[in-house]
Amino acid sequence: MPQHDQLHRYLFENFAVRGELVTVSETLQQILENHDYPQPVKNVLAELLVATSLLTATLKFDGDITVQLQGDGPMNLAVINGNNNQQMRGVARVQGEIPENADLKTLVGNGYVVIT
Repeated sequence: MPQHDQLHRYLFENFAVRGELVTVSETLQQILENHDYPQPVKNVLAELLVATSLLTATLKFDGDITVQLQGDGPMNLAVINGNNNQQMRGVARVQGEIPENADLKTLVGNGYVVIT
């Protein structure tokens, strides 16, 4: 697995297909290194990081995009902020015990996603 972040765009010229492949290993490591998050929380932060990276790469804008999960579960906040230069940061707030095999519904409870 690469130890640095990468973003690759691709296009199939004979088809109406284009996409992006993103690797965010370095940024994820930086986000996680100062926190002792349970593995399910790490997984959610990784997924939010990839989603935010793809959004910031796809949309034509100058500024920041924030992707945030909020709820009444033991992980009541998870947020990733990224800008048009692919600079990302993130954090999660955890209260209480989180089972090792917790899914998103267990982590967030009743909640919502906000993209700003």
